[in-house]
Amino acid sequence: MAIDDHSSESTHQGRCPILVTGVPRSGTTWLARELAGAPGTALAGREPMNPRGSQYGLGGTLREWARLEEFSPRQARLLRSAYRGLNPFVYSRYGQRQWAAGWPWTRMIMKDPFAMLSLPAVVSTTMARPVLIYRHPGAVLSSYRRMKWTADLDEVRRVIAPSIEDFGTSSSSGDHRDVLEMALFWAMLNQQALADMESLPGSLVISHEELASGGSNAMCRLYELCGLRWDGHTRDKDRKHRGLGRRSPKANALHNLHRPPQEVAGEWRSRLTNAEVSILDGVAGETLLNLDSKRSVLTGSG
Repeated sequence: MAIDDHSSESTHQGRCPILVTGVPRSGTTWLARELAGAPGTALAGREPMNPRGSQYGLGGTLREWARLEEFSPRQARLLRSAYRGLNPFVYSRYGQRQWAAGWPWTRMIMKDPFAMLSLPAVVSTTMARPVLIYRHPGAVLSSYRRMKWTADLDEVRRVIAPSIEDFGTSSSSGDHRDVLEMALFWAMLNQQALADMESLPGSLVISHEELASGGSNAMCRLYELCGLRWDGHTRDKDRKHRGLGRRSPKANALHNLHRPPQEVAGEWRSRLTNAEVSILDGVAGETLLNLDSKRSVLTGSG
């Protein structure tokens, strides 16, 4: 656990907000809702920096992926109000206990993939503790395809300098174009986040697959690392959630949160060809190894 710094634990845990971030479709909503099951927490539900469509986009100041080293006074005011639970514009149906969000003793859980490129500025403005969740790029690609989304590679290229070789993505065509673009998009975002988190004591890197397959013990360990209380009610809720799915998942649903996490963790492997996985591993494999080496170990398989 290279990034997590327990010498700063008292500074970063306390009542500071928890920011769950990661490449879109990496399980940020699921993880944020799991953490919001802890007593004394609330989840706003909406992503403050999401610039898409009718999303908040920091009060309409963001139009695409952005890497901000500091926020304007208005942006900082809006962001702080969101992370304090005082901004109803970031409430959504995916939130939990929003009625308690503004109470001074409530610890806010925020989820925002679009904060991934601006972590130092977000932390200095809100005092949030970042929790980066990651999945294999193949899992993200499979989910993007289900949603009929494409990787925002051009936007990300405009705001951060690529640190890995571009394997001819711009000139590639055919079935493998979206694979190459996802590999680069995924690697660039995670590389930048990891570099930024080195200077942010208390940051956590979490493997979705390890957490989803690790049962209540893994979730309990994550609660401990985040300074959240794991009690009997939380355990009962977690066991129920990890039981067999009670409904068939909707093919086009943004989130199928009732599905057993352990089922979700490895499902993507049956949806990609060996050639596609090989391309993903070739481009993004080094970044994946770096994430694995810096993750917080949640199970006995360190």
